[in-house]
Amino acid sequence: MGIFKKANLKNKGLKVINKHSGKKKVYEAYLKINPSIADKYLEFVAKNLDAVYITWDDKKQRFTT
Repeated sequence: MGIFKKANLKNKGLKVINKHSGKKKVYEAYLKINPSIADKYLEFVAKNLDAVYITWDDKKQRFTT
């Protein structure tokens, strides 16, 4: 069950990112610079669909709004 949940979450995040030009540019930049952070960004967007100002917290090593 965990595999399908992760895949659905990824698809949901990609759908949101592809609809928003700013989020798409940020995601593509993270893919080039650091793919592991890009995955975290994708997961964060999927879990927080209405998030507007997304920032990276260096101390906690995660994204926040």
